Amino acid sequence: MKDPSVKNNSSTPCGGDPDLAARIGRPIEKRVTSITEIDVSVREAMRDEPLDPCIHRRFFSQVPALWEIELGGAAPIRERADEPVRVAVWNVERLRHVEAIAGMLTRHRPDITLLSEVDKGMARSGNRHGLVVLASRLGHHFAYGVEFVELSLGDEMEVSAHGDQRNRLGFHGNAVTSAIRLHRPFMVRLEADGGWFGPARGQPRVGGRMAIGAQIELAGRRVTFVSVHLESNSSPAQRKSQVSHLLDVIDEYDAGAPLLLGGDFNTSTVDRTSDRDAEFGRPELVADPLRLLDVAPHEPLFRELADRGLHWHASNVPGKPTERPQPGQPPRPLGKIDWIFTRGLRAAAPAIVPALGMDGTCVSDHDCLLVTVEPDP
Repeated sequence: MKDPSVKNNSSTPCGGDPDLAARIGRPIEKRVTSITEIDVSVREAMRDEPLDPCIHRRFFSQVPALWEIELGGAAPIRERADEPVRVAVWNVERLRHVEAIAGMLTRHRPDITLLSEVDKGMARSGNRHGLVVLASRLGHHFAYGVEFVELSLGDEMEVSAHGDQRNRLGFHGNAVTSAIRLHRPFMVRLEADGGWFGPARGQPRVGGRMAIGAQIELAGRRVTFVSVHLESNSSPAQRKSQVSHLLDVIDEYDAGAPLLLGGDFNTSTVDRTSDRDAEFGRPELVADPLRLLDVAPHEPLFRELADRGLHWHASNVPGKPTERPQPGQPPRPLGKIDWIFTRGLRAAAPAIVPALGMDGTCVSDHDCLLVTVEPDP
């Protein structure tokens, strides 16, 4: 279904929904069989609007795609799990290499996957719904939410590679997939500041970072699993603020359930709101390059998580990067930016799986995290 409701007249009073802050402050639980489409002409008109936060706020309020959760995939194999479950957490970088990613995950047989950077209808990833392919291969069903409506083909390299194409839908988001029935899928919008709408970051988008989650029945309890993607162009204080907001909304959703957060937390240890090209030459990184692997002292989000009862030592491999070096790009220090945090769960057997296909091809710029969890007795 295409959405005709988005207004593109720049004379429309700015601001959109006056209750936007309140909407962002609550769990979003509207579920659909397919995210509401936005006609390409409407997306192009959005891109031609004045690129300021006020206009972005209006679009953010009006676009149904940003407020929906798409449910699909295979029927669940199990209604519940009585044994510990294996969880995969992975930023799959557009899900371009879906067949290789599916093959890799199939070998590790996760019960649940928490995914970020999942395209739907983007030229750079074949203009397909790769999540449907992945879920079919895994025998999982899924919940998918849109982080951004992309108004261009992507970054500079993607524009160069696909300049003669159009995005069929322009959706980019996060997902949860599971072999166990998903209960009460929900989404948390983490911000709506419009930092990607203007020209500064080179990829015009409507939307903002978000998290998506659901519950499964595990060992007789409902357990909440959440796929998280924090803003990359942010400071440590901003990342902490996003985590605090996320936990507030999760506590409104179900404060008593055991909880697993997994995803790309972009814990670079530095302020990346400006001059990202020079960031790896910054004095603090030159003086202490190991801070990219021992990030907790430099990222206040860890204290926020600890104060709210979440743990990470048993669910992550210490001292190892989760970024993957990219072929053809200059070498740079690799950071530990992907994490798994738990509350009320016993974590075991954490692992980092290199993001390499069977032929050695790099399939993402992030490695995959694995962990096994069960509720605390």
